[in-house]
Amino acid sequence: MLLQKAILEKNTLEDFVNVNNSGKIAMKLDQDDRIIGVKICRDDQDILLSTQFGKCIRFKSKKLRLFKGRSSKGIKGIQLKENDKVISLSILNNSNIDSKTIKKDKKIKNGVDKFILSVSENGYGKRSSYLDYRVTNRGGKGIIGIINSPRNGNISSSLVVSENDEIILSTDKGSIMRCAVKEIRVAGRNTQGVRIKKLSGSEKVVSVIKIEDNIQ
Repeated sequence: MLLQKAILEKNTLEDFVNVNNSGKIAMKLDQDDRIIGVKICRDDQDILLSTQFGKCIRFKSKKLRLFKGRSSKGIKGIQLKENDKVISLSILNNSNIDSKTIKKDKKIKNGVDKFILSVSENGYGKRSSYLDYRVTNRGGKGIIGIINSPRNGNISSSLVVSENDEIILSTDKGSIMRCAVKEIRVAGRNTQGVRIKKLSGSEKVVSVIKIEDNIQ
């Protein structure tokens, strides 16, 4: 579980076997905080957190402490700048390829089928190879996932996609657009991306969801 203030908590599924009609406390929240993501993960996978200012951090799931109770306050996932907040929680399979090998052999990077898709509130975005996001320790400042600029605005969504997936973008004016992931440009992390959806006036992208390639 992840809070928008970058607090994480990992519990076993056994903690949620019996849930009453009235629900169960899953995690303690401050009054001005909220849960933004809940994912099932394994110890051989990685966790990726993304923020609205375009920062990301990737670390090993097995290094995240397992909490015994459901009512704890968790631990810090990423250091946030003032007014920044976490917008997404993603799970990645560990590539087991070190960054030096990737730099030497570009064929490895070109052959991947998983990307991190980042979309800004002003309708711009891009996808980058998941190998561009190096594994570090939890609690750091993170790295740039996409440039937050006056043109782009804040980042509204970040998610793991495959080239055969499709996405649906939704705006605060009730407009939606469906497009294929393969139509979105592949670019490095430290870039602004390209226009994905043209917006009118003060319209903003508020969400992006993935339609996987095995769904008709």
